[in-house]
Amino acid sequence: MELNQIKQFRVIARTESISKAAELLFIAQPSLSQTLKRLENELGTPLFDRRGRRIVLNGAGKIFLKYCDEIVFALDNATKEISEYIGNEKSDINIWVESTSLIIPDVVDKMRKYYPWSLPHMYQGFCDDWDIKICSDICPDCGNLSTVVIEEPIGVMFPKNHFLALKDEIRKKDLEECDFLCPNQTDGLVGIIFDFCSKADFKPNITMYVESPWIIHELLKSGVGVSFAPQYTWHCYYNEQLEFRQVSDMPMRQFVHLIMNDKKYVTKNMQCCYDALVKFYREYAQKFC
Repeated sequence: MELNQIKQFRVIARTESISKAAELLFIAQPSLSQTLKRLENELGTPLFDRRGRRIVLNGAGKIFLKYCDEIVFALDNATKEISEYIGNEKSDINIWVESTSLIIPDVVDKMRKYYPWSLPHMYQGFCDDWDIKICSDICPDCGNLSTVVIEEPIGVMFPKNHFLALKDEIRKKDLEECDFLCPNQTDGLVGIIFDFCSKADFKPNITMYVESPWIIHELLKSGVGVSFAPQYTWHCYYNEQLEFRQVSDMPMRQFVHLIMNDKKYVTKNMQCCYDALVKFYREYAQKFC
């Protein structure tokens, strides 16, 4: 069994697709299929269950993935710690952006000042090899290696000529007549919104799932529906055409977290980058206090 085979298996397991994994690894699909077959032959058991065109990790596959992760992280950590010990630390840092994508340009601009020797790599899609993750949650407790950097209200965004703009107070019953635009269901914000709606016994009439906040913004400007939105991190969208209002009897908030990967060896550069991100986000949030 070779390390390269282990790394390829991990990508297959994350994507649950031979073809997608082959694209990400820049190798031919038949070659990747053969790698998987050799691993299964060596282990003496299939690692995936086939469900139509999809493949899903079975029990043996989950066990194997757990140890593959430990192997890859251990080797990566050894390399980083040795490099730091001999004074040859690499400054490459991977940041997985699950939340606050609208203010990432500002983040990058600040990072050039706080972290000028090497701008971190940022990934909006899934990043298997992440060092720091930016995400949001319904609660402030997200583990030992996490820091809450923003706590912000979630309300409703709508055009200024919408009937809601005439109301002094917006309540959930007012939203029953509205058509809602919603971020893609893979967006972490959606889960938070659905949790609050469920607790408030409110079911929004979602007419469209939209890939990006920018598209929601453009549709709202055209008078197409309303949307739940965070107040601070989507602040750039509230202008002369759009308005943000909180729902008085359905208060919603999200907590933006920075999380350090607890499986990774924390280098000085990684800690420096993390501290700089905490500083930026907290300074950004202070503008709304």
